[in-house]
Amino acid sequence: MEEDPMAVALPEDALAEILRRLPLRSLATSRCVCKAWCAIVDGRRLLLRELLPHSVRGIFLKYTDLDYPAFLSHPSMEPNILGKLNFHRLPGHWNTASILSHCNGLLLYEDMEGLHVSNPATQWRASLPPPPPPPPHPDRLYERPHLVFDPTESLHYEVLLVPSSSLTEERDEPSKEWPASVWMLCAFSSRTGQWEESAFVREGEAAGMASDEVLQRSNAFSQGCSAYWHGALFVQCNAGFTVMRISLSNNKYRVIKMPTDIGEIEYYHVYLGRSKGGLCCASFHDWHKLRVWILDDSGGTIEWVLKHHIDIHNSVSPVRRHVEKNNGPWILEDADSGEHYGQHNLQDVNKDEGHNNNALVKSKVEWDSDNHNIVDNESEVVQCFSGYISVLGFHPYKDVIFLNLSLDRALAYHLNTSTVQDLGNLCPK
Repeated sequence: MEEDPMAVALPEDALAEILRRLPLRSLATSRCVCKAWCAIVDGRRLLLRELLPHSVRGIFLKYTDLDYPAFLSHPSMEPNILGKLNFHRLPGHWNTASILSHCNGLLLYEDMEGLHVSNPATQWRASLPPPPPPPPHPDRLYERPHLVFDPTESLHYEVLLVPSSSLTEERDEPSKEWPASVWMLCAFSSRTGQWEESAFVREGEAAGMASDEVLQRSNAFSQGCSAYWHGALFVQCNAGFTVMRISLSNNKYRVIKMPTDIGEIEYYHVYLGRSKGGLCCASFHDWHKLRVWILDDSGGTIEWVLKHHIDIHNSVSPVRRHVEKNNGPWILEDADSGEHYGQHNLQDVNKDEGHNNNALVKSKVEWDSDNHNIVDNESEVVQCFSGYISVLGFHPYKDVIFLNLSLDRALAYHLNTSTVQDLGNLCPK
């Protein structure tokens, strides 16, 4: 690239505003005009905002009785996503692999080789060195890794080990506040390629005393939820009783207690995630009554605001009858068996050469997240739903929550309209 006097005649701020309005392809091309334009595009991060995913292409699922996760995706996704993650299996050993965390398109997972960060869409993968040895007391047993990746700020990622309860501190100093005013956390940075321990200073009050029974709650078989929002990592701790807001930019953290009106917290019935409106907390009570809170941090205070309180029984009851006539379009891929279950069995389609073209055409169709495969709940309900419902996750860009219906069907529930979409089968063979 050579310098062009005409290209730098405008003030930098004015030129940045002009470039910001260009379509993505033209903006990328403008980086090649001259060094000054390239510096503006890169320095102002004009392209990085386009790297964030803006659609949901699939859901990773962890089953208690399966050693490897499954992947539920709509037909526009290329098959064999799990195979591309390249889980490492050792012959003759008890092998497992778990999705531990995700953030803006990247996955953090663990297999027999250790921790890995991967982008399933591009097949990119990086292996992390093992964390440093635990201190004399086994704190590491109660720490869980959480991924932080914000492409609008940097293409580097970080993995943070966060204690899930005060159990270790209670054995040593039961009268001690938890977490401490200065919290020592271990983090891995892709920028340095190393694990380092850093001090995080608490803002506001502690969650309580280390001896408090509620702060000692932990579940070794399930990881707490986490979500990245507005430059901070929010981590669910103490079996769902508290949320930690951790800022890696200024090494500060704050304790956020769950909504006061949530009632008795059961770990499996509380889900923390990010949705269109921001950071959300969802909980079921009386089996089919859904409540969703939004975290409001405006006005200098932080509080949970109840946004939705819905009895979804009548909305999900027609699903059974709907499934008899319509099978959801999403495909379930099981890493243990390598098979796919859903509207199209990909192995059967490939055997029939006469249907190959049709299968390829269908795989290119985007899932309409507003209108596709809607369950009709206006007609008479023939059979009432009597199973259980749990949360799979939030749609990050819509007011939609994904639900598990008795380990049978995956549903997309539109919070503002009570519309239900049947996504597909959830039960692997």
